[in-house]
Amino acid sequence: MPTKTFVSLNNKKQDLIFQVALQEFADCGYTQASTNTICKKAGISKGSMFQYFPNKEDLFVFVIRRALKEITYMYKIENIIYNDSMELKDIFISACSQMIRFYEKLPNHYRLYLRVNYEIDYPDWRTIRRYVNRHVTAVTTKFVEIGKKKSIIRDDVRSDLALFFINNMLFRLVELFFIPGLDSSLNVGQNLESRKNLLESVYTMLLQGMGGGTNGNDSI
Repeated sequence: MPTKTFVSLNNKKQDLIFQVALQEFADCGYTQASTNTICKKAGISKGSMFQYFPNKEDLFVFVIRRALKEITYMYKIENIIYNDSMELKDIFISACSQMIRFYEKLPNHYRLYLRVNYEIDYPDWRTIRRYVNRHVTAVTTKFVEIGKKKSIIRDDVRSDLALFFINNMLFRLVELFFIPGLDSSLNVGQNLESRKNLLESVYTMLLQGMGGGTNGNDSI
C-alpha cells in the first residue's frame, strides 16, 4: 500500500502515477510490467517511487483498489440495481449497457480486470482475484435477490447457481464488445440499437431457457 510520503503528494501527482502504472500493468501484466517505465513516464526517480511504494506488489495492489473505487463511483450500476420499482429486464439491459459504456470510456480499467481474472503471475493472486470479483459481482447478486423478490426467478432456483450463470453470461457479453472475433457467429454490432436487441434476446433466453417445454412464462 502507499506510504505516507505518497499520500502527502498533491492530487495531480498521485493521479499521474496511478494512470501511468494502470496503463503499464494493463499493457504488460504484473510480471512484465516495468517500474523503470512507470518512473520514466511519471517523471520521477526510481528512488522516489520506492519512497511511495515499498515494492512493486504494493504498487499493483494500490492500482487495483483505486481502479475498483473508480469503477464503483463512475459505474453507478448499484443505483439501478437498488431501484425496486424498475422492471428486472430494464435493470439487466441498463446494467449491461453501463458496463459497456464505462469500459469504452476507461479501457485500461477493463484490460487490467481481464488480466487479474485470467493470469496468475502476480503475488497472492487468489486473494486479489477474490477481492476484485467480490466487488464486481455485488451487482449481479442484487439482481438475483430482486428477481426472487419479484417472483421472476423461481424460489426453487439455487441463488448460487443463478449467480454463477448470470455472472459468466454477463461478463462474456461485455467481452464480446472488446475482444475481436471472440464470438463472431453472433455478429455483434457496435451501434446502440443492435446492442439493445442483443441484450433483450439474451434476457429472454435467460428467463425462458432453451428447453422445448417452455410455456413462455416470465420465470427462470
